Amino acid sequence: MASFPDPLRILDLAQTRAASIIATIKRDQLDLPTPCDEWSVRDVINKLVASTLLFASFGRREEGDSNLDLIHPKDLIGDNPLSAFTQAATSCREAWSLPGALEGMATSTIGEAKARSVLNARIFDTTVLSWDISSACNVPNYIDEEQATYVLRVAQALVPAVRSHSNERYKAPVAISDNSQTLDHLIAVTGRNPSWEPKAK
Repeated sequence: MASFPDPLRILDLAQTRAASIIATIKRDQLDLPTPCDEWSVRDVINKLVASTLLFASFGRREEGDSNLDLIHPKDLIGDNPLSAFTQAATSCREAWSLPGALEGMATSTIGEAKARSVLNARIFDTTVLSWDISSACNVPNYIDEEQATYVLRVAQALVPAVRSHSNERYKAPVAISDNSQTLDHLIAVTGRNPSWEPKAK
């Protein structure tokens, strides 16, 4: 049986690909709607930066900055979304690379959990928000089969647990064909429509 991939390597893939997506976004695309109801591209990138910083603090076994509100995050990206994200991503990678960071328990957004599960939640969130941004802006998401397979496995355990803690975080899963691509299955687990398109004005 194949072993589960190194989570730090998958984190690197997810964060690098997220940065590649953000790098393609033009200023006039920041106000576009996204698959996250009532959230613009700017809102989603801002949430991605806030959550990345929060999970960096979890890796350091800190409680997290109370200013990093993931429901109504303050503006963290200003006029340079890519710089804001890459700085947050570097901080997150450094935190989870510290000796012992992947051992024992760590804080998460829904309480204490195994450290590797907390890091997996970060990988999941980065991947799904990347998909949101790429879908809204009609640019490649760069998420390959390895990343999608890894995150789907995480999502199948994580999303129901989060729903049981707060059913407002995710809608009910979307039914799709068994023959759909792995990434589509992942997106459907979160309650998003894999075929989402912005509404015509």
